Amino acid sequence: MRLMVLLIILLFPLSVQAAPDLGTYRDIDGVRVFQDHQDTGTWYLAPARPALGSITDHEPDYGFDVYRYGGRSGTGDSELFWVKGILNMGIERDRDGGTPARIRSALRDHGISNPRLRSMPVAETMVKLLFADQGREWKQGSRWAGEHLVLLLDRYLAEILWESVNAGQTQVSITLEEYLSGLRREGDEWNESETVVVSTLPIDLDMEAFPHKFRRTDLGGRMVRGYTGMDVFCFDFLEELDPDLYAKIVEVAIPTPGRDLVEEVTFRPGSEYRTRIDFKLSRDLDEPYRFRVTRILNDGSRDVGPWTAKKGETLLDVTDYRDLNEPDHIEESVLD
Repeated sequence: MRLMVLLIILLFPLSVQAAPDLGTYRDIDGVRVFQDHQDTGTWYLAPARPALGSITDHEPDYGFDVYRYGGRSGTGDSELFWVKGILNMGIERDRDGGTPARIRSALRDHGISNPRLRSMPVAETMVKLLFADQGREWKQGSRWAGEHLVLLLDRYLAEILWESVNAGQTQVSITLEEYLSGLRREGDEWNESETVVVSTLPIDLDMEAFPHKFRRTDLGGRMVRGYTGMDVFCFDFLEELDPDLYAKIVEVAIPTPGRDLVEEVTFRPGSEYRTRIDFKLSRDLDEPYRFRVTRILNDGSRDVGPWTAKKGETLLDVTDYRDLNEPDHIEESVLD
C-alpha cells in the first residue's frame, strides 16, 4: 500500500501537492493573495512590501556619515586627503498584525466559508539599492526578510548624497524583484511557472527633522582639554581591503598613575566600523596615549604591530590603506 502511494506521488506530483494557481488571485487590503490550484479554501499571501525600520515610534532607522582625513607632517602623510561616506538603513518586511484577519473576512465576503492562509513560495529575490547613477544589487534563492544595510560611498557619491539631503531631495530607494513560484493551467494540465512582483521603497533622508543622523567628521580633529573617550575607526572590512584578514584587535593605553590603563576593541567582518572607548576619568590633552594593532589572518596567524604614541586626537583610524594614490586621495576638500 505504501509503495502504491509513493508511486502515485512520483507519477503525479503536481496533482497532489498544494501549490498556488498563479492565474487566480485577488488584491485585498494592499496584498495580492493567490488561490490554491486544487483547494479553493487555501490562499497564499504575497510577501509584504519593504518598509523603512524605526528605532523609536518617531525616529527612522537610518544614518549618513561623511569622514574626512587630511594628512599631517607629524604623521608622515601630509599629501594625503580622502573623503568617504557611509550610509546605513534598516529595512523591514513585517506585515500589519491585523492584515490576515481582514483578508479572511474579505474572502468570506466572496463566498469562501473557511479561508486558510499560507505564505507564497518565493523562488528567488533580487534586491537593488539605487542611489544617484549608482546601484548595488544582490540575489538569493528565497524571500528576502530585510536587514540592516551598510553602503560605503566614495568621495563623489558622498558629496552628491550630502548635497541632495541638504536640499531635501530623495535619491535613495530599495527595489525588490521577487519571483513567486506556482502553477498555471494550460488546457487540461497544470505546469510549473513563475510570476514577478516588484516593490520599490523610496528612502526619505530628512536632515531637517533628524539632524543628529547626519554627521561630517574630521578624523584629524583635536581633543578638547578634559576629554573622556575616543572613537576608533576601522574600514578594512567594510571596504574589503584584505581578503585574508579575519579580525583586527586595537589596544589603547592611557597613562594613569602607577601604570597605563589599557582598553581593547576588536573589529571583524559584519561588525560596526566605529567603536567608542570611554575612559573612567577625563584625560589631559597634553598627555599622549599609545595604541597597538594586532592583525589576525584567516589561517590563524597573528601580526602584532608596534606601540605608537599619539597626542591630541579624539578620533583614531586604524584602517590599513593599501593604495594612497587612488582617485579619492586628493589634496583639497570640497565639503566645506
